[in-house]
This record gives sequence, structure tokens and C-alpha cells, in this order.
Amino acid sequence: MVETALMLPILVFLILAGGDMARGYAIQIAIQNGARAGAEAAAIDFTPTAVETEARARDEMSRPPGMDSPPPTVTVSIAQADGTTACVSPPTLANPCFATVEVAMTWRTITAWPLIPNTFLFDRATIMRMLSY
Repeated sequence: MVETALMLPILVFLILAGGDMARGYAIQIAIQNGARAGAEAAAIDFTPTAVETEARARDEMSRPPGMDSPPPTVTVSIAQADGTTACVSPPTLANPCFATVEVAMTWRTITAWPLIPNTFLFDRATIMRMLSY
């Protein structure tokens, strides 16, 4: 009986910490998938817009719970390889066009764990070459 009383707080702590860590991992994967899905949508679409690309990224990230508070920041840019020059239409082999989607989100743990930070910044960027523009 004494052994159970001593081990129960440790077991509860491990279960809660494991659940919190699993939530963070799921959010990180969702952010990575959102960046990839947005860049893929822009790369395949023949008339991509930043609004459509952002909507596709947010749609992909809406599946796991906890992605809405605070909502992730999605940045879309469509440019040549240098990242600043506007794309030529249609892109050529000499002047290819790239879609870049960056997603960032600040995630907080459920509880403030001792000796562990409770705020993490998850950010991912995906760059894909566009078929046409």
C-alpha cells in the first residue's frame, strides 16, 4: 500500500507529460503538413493566388485539435529562385518560379512543467517549383 502511494504521483506525472508531448508532436506534424499542402496546391494550380494557397494550408492544419488557439501564421510568396524577383509567365527552365509557404505557431503546454519550458515555436517552410504561372 505504501509503495502505491509513493508511485502514484510519479505515474500520473508521466502520463500527463506523455500526453502533453504527444499533443506537441501532433501539432508539429500538422504544421509541417500544412506548409507542404499549401506549397503543393500553389505548385500544381495553373492560376495560384496567395489566398487559395493559404486556405489549402489552413484546411490541412485544421484536423488535429488545438490548432485554433492561437491560429498559426501562414506566409505565402511566389517568386523566382532569388525569392524577390517576380515570376515570368509562363516560367521557363532559365527562369523557374517557386512557391514558398511558411507556417509558424506558438504552442503552449497544458500545464507549466517544472524545469521544462512551456512555450514552443513551431515553424516550417516548404518550397516547390511551380508547373506554370
